[in-house]
Amino acid sequence: MALLEQFEQRTDLTETEQRIEDYIKGHLTDIPGMTIEQLAAFTYTSHSAIVRLSKKLGYKGFRDLKLAASDSLAQQLVSLGAVDANFPFNPTESATVITKNMADLTTTAIKRAQAQVDPQQLQTAAEMLLTGKRLFFFGRGDSQIRARSFQNKLIKLDIFPVIAEEYVDEKWVIANVHPTDCALFISYGANVPEYTQMMALLENKRISTILLTGKLQSKKTAETKLTIVAAQDEHEDESKIGTFASQIAFEYILDIVFSLMYSHAYTHNLLNQRQTQTLLNSDELFEDN
Repeated sequence: MALLEQFEQRTDLTETEQRIEDYIKGHLTDIPGMTIEQLAAFTYTSHSAIVRLSKKLGYKGFRDLKLAASDSLAQQLVSLGAVDANFPFNPTESATVITKNMADLTTTAIKRAQAQVDPQQLQTAAEMLLTGKRLFFFGRGDSQIRARSFQNKLIKLDIFPVIAEEYVDEKWVIANVHPTDCALFISYGANVPEYTQMMALLENKRISTILLTGKLQSKKTAETKLTIVAAQDEHEDESKIGTFASQIAFEYILDIVFSLMYSHAYTHNLLNQRQTQTLLNSDELFEDN
């Protein structure tokens, strides 16, 4: 049952819980990006009161409550004519309409992703990648494009990840990784059969493994040290124009992880970037002999 529907049907909420409910209903667009500390302050309640309300409504905690709020917000947007993630435009629409639809889809995808991700998880992912002696990225199709984009950003930090499946070398990679390495898997449906075996092997070798997926109940979650979920309203099969929403969400999350990695040694990275840019702007790299 949707969050707002639950609120309408519950008659057993305490006065404190009712105050939290009223605030959530009145600020639904803000809840997905809010921390539990902020909600407690705005409602003059406590962390424990918010967690109790979340569990009374059938959620594990505040994070799941935020996800439900995001879903309710998405449903409201759909009722107001929001863009379908699977078919964001049709043959009769003009360039102006398509332009607006894609902008709305992008905004909704990022807001939904923001509501689902736990900032501490992203911080942990950044630390895992920073401490990995070697980084190996696994991704196919559109997900590999996201991996390449992330790879390109990390070069700015003097980190050179390997796209493990670029030349169908994933078996060699799995066989030769060490406990000091880190592996990142990007897969919206997490339904690649080989990944189950790969992750199990990496787990046995005690390799730090991160999975970025769009499926909350992914069977592969148990095989990874860290699973980051960013679910969108996309069909898993081919009945869609493109993977717009999921790829927007993945890019957004990886941009956050990159930013956290950059900020870990902000001054050092900035100075190094400026020195490199000065070198690139000179003729030293390609001067004639």
